[in-house]
Amino acid sequence: MQVFLVIFAICTIASSWAAWRRSPLYSTKITLELVAIFLLIVPTVIFGTIAIVGGPLRNSPTAQAIFGCIAAGVIGAGATGLIIRATDAHVAQLPQSVRVLTTERHKVQRWIWRIVSYVLIAAAATWALPGDWAWLPGISGVLLLVGSAPTLMALYMRARRVDLGMSQVMGAPWAHWQYTAEEWEAWCRHRLDEDLAGMRTFYWKRDWRKTRVAFITFAVGACVLPYGSIGNRLAIFAGLMAFLVIMGSGVNWNNRNECQRNYRNLLAAPRETYFGDEGVFCNGKYLPWIFSGSYLVGANAPRDSPACVELSFLSYYGTTEVQETKKVLIPAGGEANLSVLQQKLHERCRKASIHLLAPA
Repeated sequence: MQVFLVIFAICTIASSWAAWRRSPLYSTKITLELVAIFLLIVPTVIFGTIAIVGGPLRNSPTAQAIFGCIAAGVIGAGATGLIIRATDAHVAQLPQSVRVLTTERHKVQRWIWRIVSYVLIAAAATWALPGDWAWLPGISGVLLLVGSAPTLMALYMRARRVDLGMSQVMGAPWAHWQYTAEEWEAWCRHRLDEDLAGMRTFYWKRDWRKTRVAFITFAVGACVLPYGSIGNRLAIFAGLMAFLVIMGSGVNWNNRNECQRNYRNLLAAPRETYFGDEGVFCNGKYLPWIFSGSYLVGANAPRDSPACVELSFLSYYGTTEVQETKKVLIPAGGEANLSVLQQKLHERCRKASIHLLAPA
């Protein structure tokens, strides 16, 4: 078992290193900074553990547990902040005339206040409850604080960069496209049709072969049951198959609802697009060109109708990489900005494949 864990760790490190080497943020300096952060974290954890276990708190297991959890949260939040400062050191510099947005930071701040409120309530409950039960709310509050501190640190630093980047893009755009109500409604309907056409669906006439393994498993399981009559076993088998049918129908229903939900959100989004030095604001969302977990890898402008710009981003979710394509409608007269966007994106995203202009 330990051998497999070692192999898994080596494969994870290798894949992470390969992804980091491909990132536009990669540099020898940042890599050395990350190594230095790791070398700083290890002795901090060791000496912190020694201080808690062998220090003045050694006679109180409860105090050791509480201070150990608090130390873990502080070290986790600090390490997260240092890593993000190393990998995402770039922050948009705004002139004084630009209005600074705080939309994303307010979302994170609401969660911070909720967690702080819960911790205070847990502390008050610990003080008010009888001795045998006093530890329960205190432990829950401490565990929540430990688990959320690194996550909130990462979310807040990301939200700050997104707010500043979006402020820069809207304050000094390369191009600003606005759409009429008719253009936007037609675009939303087109995107809905695309989503429905590409939606994963389960049709029994087409996909029934995929259920053969489940069918055989349920049938064998019902036959080998050591108890119950034939009728009971058939009832169990029928119930399992009915559950399978309901699951397949539920997947189709959920996928259709997701398409409709995306359509409603897009229809309610601002009818405008901003391209700027930090990223793009389109379809009601802001996307930075280069981020530690996502960056632009390609841009092209198909000549299909309706005319649009397709932006391809490579995103990382743990050790899994996913390429996502975002489509931006080109309004009437917007083709004149494509040459500017071609030049600017080449300068900003040197590793990306940019082809917005038709070949001569």
